[in-house]
Amino acid sequence: MPRNLVSHFKKRMVKDMAVRIPFKEEIYKEAFLSVDRHCFIKEIYGYDEHLLDFKIMDNLSSNEEDFLRRVYSDSSILYFKDSEGKLSSVSMPSVVSAMINLSEMKRGEKVLEIGAGSGYSTAVFSSIVGENGFVCATEISKEIFEITKKNLDNCSLENIHIENNDGGFGVEDFAPYDRIIVSCTTADITSHWIKQLKMGGILVAPLVTRGYQVMVSLKKIDEDVLSGNVYWPVRFFPLSGKFSIISHYSFSSRELKSMKKIIESTPNTDEEFSEEIRSLSSDTLKSFLFFLSVKNQNAICYYPREDISDGMGYGIFLRTGNMSGFSLLFGSKSIYWGNMESHNMLKAEFKFYKSMGMPNLYFSKIKVFIRRDDYPLGEREFLVKRRDSLTLFSFD
Repeated sequence: MPRNLVSHFKKRMVKDMAVRIPFKEEIYKEAFLSVDRHCFIKEIYGYDEHLLDFKIMDNLSSNEEDFLRRVYSDSSILYFKDSEGKLSSVSMPSVVSAMINLSEMKRGEKVLEIGAGSGYSTAVFSSIVGENGFVCATEISKEIFEITKKNLDNCSLENIHIENNDGGFGVEDFAPYDRIIVSCTTADITSHWIKQLKMGGILVAPLVTRGYQVMVSLKKIDEDVLSGNVYWPVRFFPLSGKFSIISHYSFSSRELKSMKKIIESTPNTDEEFSEEIRSLSSDTLKSFLFFLSVKNQNAICYYPREDISDGMGYGIFLRTGNMSGFSLLFGSKSIYWGNMESHNMLKAEFKFYKSMGMPNLYFSKIKVFIRRDDYPLGEREFLVKRRDSLTLFSFD
């Protein structure tokens, strides 16, 4: 592997990252410059329109320079397909960098990573905390775990421990942790993470609520309470295991085949509502969709394929047998089918959102509690009950 070529592409990637999301600390930038991303990505998968499936599109044996150019780009990469056809990706480096910024990670700290994947971000964390720090990582997939462990062993990183287990339980043996980074979207902030985080420690995670994913940063302010902020919409593969809550994840066209057929053939359109949605700024539309996911238990996210965000639909899905129906927004296009209550409900939620002054998701607050049933709500607060915790969203 020509080091000058690796160095060239790596420096260019880090420069692109800094333009997109500036590094909060110099050691964060140094960490990305010190870790070789190609050591964690051996193959690149893409969707074949003829096969209607994912296959290997590139690897080192094809064209070394082209492969390195793709690996050292500020983009997410599908790097693995398991024996059951399930895909795994390496996140955009700038997204990993943004999560590090939010975590305020420091030298000498103890970090828990949930969902190590290829091990690339694990290695970056290892570089940041240094030889006096420690990174403990979990990976639930046995196939991926074996690959990741080999990747990390080849890098001779001595301050990393990785386990093949359900990350929802954390790793109690090395607790408490200064920082917890969840590298896959989670539908629950588990009680295990809350208990294993130091007082004043920070947890950063992509949190999904009824299909809508946002990045959150949470500080431990009490033994069973985390408090923090909602940041921006994201797209991660979901956490697997006991704490995976299917009702909070997105639904693909494979899972909702009848909906796919209707969307592609005979839905009704609401031109007037579409025009109203079209008048919104991009941030306002994102904020409404987030608001909808938090407020309405019938909210849903539908997507056509795992590797793309284009063509995603957000809205209301009523599952009531012969009275089923849905109302979805695909960008600014409003479509509906079946039970009109679904469409009326979506428009009513938008009207309510406007009556609240159209709060921006970027100014939303969040608190997480180990589950209880007696929390009082304010006028602009919404409580989402999850399997192991409660999340309280406040719209100021």
